[in-house]
Amino acid sequence: MLTRILLAAALVAGPGIAAPVAATADRAPAVAPAAATPQDEADVTVSDVPVVVPATDATGAVVAPTDVPDGAVVAEPAAPVPGSAALRSAGPDTAEPGPAGGGDASASPEPSASPEPSASPEPSTDPGPSAAAEGDRLVTAEIPADDAQTLGLTWPAAAGDVTALDAQVRSRTGEGWSDWEALAVDDVAPDAGTPDAESGVRGGTASVWFGEAEAVQLSFAATQAGGPDDLRVVLVGSDEDVDAAATPAPAGPVVEGAAATGDAVVRTAASTTGATASVQAAAAAPGIYLRGQWGAAAASCTPDTASSLVGAVVHHTAGSNSYGSVAEAMQMIRNDQRYHMTGRGWCDLGYNFVVDKWGNIYEGRVGSMTGAVIGVHAGGFNTGTVGVAMLGTYDAAPSAGTVAGVAAVIGWRLGAYNVDPGGWMSYRTGVGENSKYQNTTVTLPRVFGHRDVSYTACPGNGGYSVLQAIRDQARAAYFDPAEYAASRSVVTALYTDLLGRGPDPTGLQGWSAALLSGTSQSALVDSLTRSDEYISKRVAKAYREVLGREPEGVGANNWLVAIRGGQATVDDVQRRFYDSDEYFAASGGTMQGYVQRLYTTMLRRGATAAEVNQWVSLAGKHGRAWVVDSIWWSVEAASIRSGDYYQTFLGRGPDPTGQAAWAQVLLQRGEGAVRTGIAGSLEYRGRAIARFP
Repeated sequence: MLTRILLAAALVAGPGIAAPVAATADRAPAVAPAAATPQDEADVTVSDVPVVVPATDATGAVVAPTDVPDGAVVAEPAAPVPGSAALRSAGPDTAEPGPAGGGDASASPEPSASPEPSASPEPSTDPGPSAAAEGDRLVTAEIPADDAQTLGLTWPAAAGDVTALDAQVRSRTGEGWSDWEALAVDDVAPDAGTPDAESGVRGGTASVWFGEAEAVQLSFAATQAGGPDDLRVVLVGSDEDVDAAATPAPAGPVVEGAAATGDAVVRTAASTTGATASVQAAAAAPGIYLRGQWGAAAASCTPDTASSLVGAVVHHTAGSNSYGSVAEAMQMIRNDQRYHMTGRGWCDLGYNFVVDKWGNIYEGRVGSMTGAVIGVHAGGFNTGTVGVAMLGTYDAAPSAGTVAGVAAVIGWRLGAYNVDPGGWMSYRTGVGENSKYQNTTVTLPRVFGHRDVSYTACPGNGGYSVLQAIRDQARAAYFDPAEYAASRSVVTALYTDLLGRGPDPTGLQGWSAALLSGTSQSALVDSLTRSDEYISKRVAKAYREVLGREPEGVGANNWLVAIRGGQATVDDVQRRFYDSDEYFAASGGTMQGYVQRLYTTMLRRGATAAEVNQWVSLAGKHGRAWVVDSIWWSVEAASIRSGDYYQTFLGRGPDPTGQAAWAQVLLQRGEGAVRTGIAGSLEYRGRAIARFP
């Protein structure tokens, strides 16, 4: 599996370079699943029935299958095909007529086709003339569907392209048969290396909601290849939960991960430990129906999480728009989740969020409320994007409520990473199922439609037509250009002060978003100072300042390895150089000269004769290292080193109160606590904004 990296702890983009990790490439450890508890899960029934679609020979005659699984339904001609033998039916003796449409129905559809199902099909007791009567379609017997409302076809992932089968479905109620409806091949798959991709994924069609029915029937184009082995129809059913639907969606604010707690941001450098934290608050969430409310099942595996969100993909589910209540919308989402998990083999619902035709928002994939959870919604573009699906088919424009709901959830989630919904990005994609782009960098709007990157009609012509309105509304509600500019200033200042250079584009964008999503300045300081680049810089500085020479490669690398492994800190290097033979020899080779030089370098003053004599005597008992440590950890030396950080980060000398307080922090918690505290202060933030407007 690909390397997983937490955003707040992202340290290096390569050996020796400090930078956060690009969301388009790497994944962080997944957030702990916030799945619905067992008592919140609705009762959902899932059944799958083997389906056999025989091949035809060169003359068009149907070849009788030789291996029919137990319980399978076999598709056969609706009317005898010249030259073919009659097949044994798994159901009634006479199959119902097939779908209308003539020879065109057997044509292999364009990959981008996403047929619109009938929103509310009119029942018919007499389907009339059909293509099957001409021998170009095969139909199954009736399949009982008393307890189901949703179905889809699945097949082994290695089966290849099955679009030529042109699968269709219809349902029967007491009033008769509905019109035939396309079962479009689903054009999404998990990104390679994710838990979804490793959990026994099957190919499949998009799910179709047929509602309450007594039976369903499938129809296929007659082809010489026939259907793949292990073709199955998956039927999913659940009861409406009117009580859950009557519970209002919780209104914001929802606290964003580290925005709730984290390292204290010290307000001024004079402050002592225990100062009140002041972190960037996450924007309030819109009202969202949570997983427990719509009866989500617990995820079957833990989805990966990207280091950040960089964009959003707008979809439609391409199902029915005929649902008439929130309870029915929940039922559709609940069934879709189980189809994705049980039928397709994914960890969870593929979408991060779903929005119904009235604008209600539903939490989708587990963890999507607080993390950059990788969904299954746009092959090759799942990582670092939030997938939001409008429930239904939107060849016509969605309602104003739906547009507002999609805009709200996209604005809120991108706002957590301070991504401008109205902006553009360069996205590096790998290999994606049905993707227009393979192993290349693509320039895209931050909020784009599924059809922009895949061969699909999704999100429908109407859904696509409102993308700009979604961008505009999301930006107006959740993006704060002033705060983003301030975050960029802080990142630029910290790179300059700690690494001696400006930030690279990836580091600037990633850390700016991190600060806006709740990562504290102190956490950023800590991450940068743990990078190989900073460690190497500090080691080289110690060589120059203490030993008066450039570091040799072996020695510098040994220190780097030791600091990486936690056997030393960057502040230990200088201290240990003071008790080296090289430093002692440079001091004249006598203890008197050695003590005098330690005072000059560490305390920036000369030692008195009494001080020299005292340390020479103590060195005879305890050794040089003991003398170095005693002077290094004195209040006088700690005050000097603390004061130096005022100049480094604040551009001024220390005030006496602050210097004394930070000296105690240094002695009690180490020099790193002083760095992160002063560089994490609001005073530093204000100076950074002034320096790098």
